[in-house]
Amino acid sequence: MEFLILPSVLAISIKIGIFLRYHSSLSRENLDLGLFFVAVFFLNIFEMLSIQSEFSPDSSLLILLAYYCCVVFTVHGFINVALQYSQFDWHSSRIRLGLNALLALLIVNIIFNRNIIAGVEPMNAFTLTRIAGDSYWVIQSYLILGLATAVALLIRGMVKADTNIARQKCMVVMISAAPPVLTTVGVVALMAAGININAAIFMSLAMSLMLGLIVFAEEKSRLFRLLTFLPYTRERQLHKQLLAKITDCVAISDEPDRAPVNLKQVMKDLEGSVVEHVLDYYQGNQKKAAHALGVSEATLSRRARACQQRHYSDSVAITE
Repeated sequence: MEFLILPSVLAISIKIGIFLRYHSSLSRENLDLGLFFVAVFFLNIFEMLSIQSEFSPDSSLLILLAYYCCVVFTVHGFINVALQYSQFDWHSSRIRLGLNALLALLIVNIIFNRNIIAGVEPMNAFTLTRIAGDSYWVIQSYLILGLATAVALLIRGMVKADTNIARQKCMVVMISAAPPVLTTVGVVALMAAGININAAIFMSLAMSLMLGLIVFAEEKSRLFRLLTFLPYTRERQLHKQLLAKITDCVAISDEPDRAPVNLKQVMKDLEGSVVEHVLDYYQGNQKKAAHALGVSEATLSRRARACQQRHYSDSVAITE
């Protein structure tokens, strides 16, 4: 039994650590993310309580009902986070109002309608599971459709969001959500096939990892550091370029036949890489790039032309 509880306890500890470290991103800067965090936290709490067979039948049923309320609230929170990050603004206020009404309707029915969750029974010696009522398919449909909606919004945001940072955040959420989303879909499919399964060991830690990555990416510099670990991103390419140039500069050798380091050229190369990255980030908009770098547009334009000339000279030298 202690082995089954351990992942939930570890996941709760991780969430407490995330809140203590990044509480400003959760409580003030991003209310949707904060509510999603609260939903996942209480989901974890009731999940841990369900790994227990010493409660009375009435208490066990209350724990299970609270767990399922947290499940639908978590999906609701995920959809709201996807709405915000994807910058989906078509009747967004009405959509959010409809989602809130649907959430309230589902929670009321979960608590009072025994046609959805008819009761509770032990899955094994230590864990509890639901007795599905005739309308249990309502919860399953909400989970699948809700997750599909959130994923579709994130994909749209990766393609059509107005700013690069919004597209990057959608990508981070999409990647971090993949393990819990796939686990949820798999559990729903198995339960629909009549197979009782407890995914607590996987889901708790997967959700903790997801929350940690999303909250970490809330701040721009942290988002950049995170993207340097993802293959094929511009941030990773820039990081590798700068690291290679700095390594060549500081790897000083005492060998007499080695050419001395041209510090001035190294600084120009570093500057050129940064200028190219910022211009690419702002899709060639020199005004925004100059503002981001704290230089005038004329200065940025000169440095961009110098980069192009160096690339042209390097390509000619390689061809010859």
